[in-house]
Amino acid sequence: MNQVSRLGAYGILLQDSAILLVRKKSGPYKGLWDLPGGAIEFGETPEEALKRELLEESALSITRFEFATTGTALGSYKDRGIPYQFHHVGMIYKVIDWTQESSLTPEEENRWFKLSDFHSDELTPLAKHALASLPKDRGWRPQNRIRGKAIGLAKHKDRLLVCEVLNDEGVLKGWCPLGGGIEFGEAAEVALRREIQEELGCNIQIVGDSLVLENIFEHHGIQGHEIVFAFPIQFSDSQIYAKNRFQIFEAKGSSHWVEWIEIERFNRGEYILFPPGLLGKLAL
Repeated sequence: MNQVSRLGAYGILLQDSAILLVRKKSGPYKGLWDLPGGAIEFGETPEEALKRELLEESALSITRFEFATTGTALGSYKDRGIPYQFHHVGMIYKVIDWTQESSLTPEEENRWFKLSDFHSDELTPLAKHALASLPKDRGWRPQNRIRGKAIGLAKHKDRLLVCEVLNDEGVLKGWCPLGGGIEFGEAAEVALRREIQEELGCNIQIVGDSLVLENIFEHHGIQGHEIVFAFPIQFSDSQIYAKNRFQIFEAKGSSHWVEWIEIERFNRGEYILFPPGLLGKLAL
């Protein structure tokens, strides 16, 4: 029996608790849903192959990604009546930022699947491996204590940079400026600089005094209590102002969309801005 080895590069794209998959048109996985990607051609690096394949299969131009894991599979199939054994090795990347190329037509059928909306027998081995590698915690929960939090009020023209706030089912609850918890012994300004460096990979300049808000809230039936320090900031990386919408990944593996949203849309009630009370304190 003929034996074939294949090396490919594939991408994990997550959006609103959904993953992008493509339906295979041919080969041993015909009819199954797979990660976007494909074979590494002679002379290509895995990263070059990943960019080319996602552009061809999904009409997506990827600009930021990082290596996640390697998957492997063994199997057999027939091609024109000839039996083959195959060994498939896939280098899998977490795609963080991409843009849709509207002038291109995807070569494969693409679909966003909620992470609970499909059966494992519909997936290729690499797609199963990728899903198994995703975090499986139930999501963040408030602790039974008062939490200090620092957030950055980054404005550009009439817009505010905010990060999506989702419930466990991936439903959008609202938006909140970037930032995070203050660690013990850490000043609020230091915490904010650390959080922005972790989330965006850049430094900030604090350009004014902080607002201080008390936030008592409920999340999935659990009460939380925060003291929030909100600092007006500017980014050292001018490219952040040029991107209207992009993704960030936390250390624990969860992904979130970040977007420049017009402040007036919060005023009109189209979106909810967290923490409550912040909107009334923003100077337009």
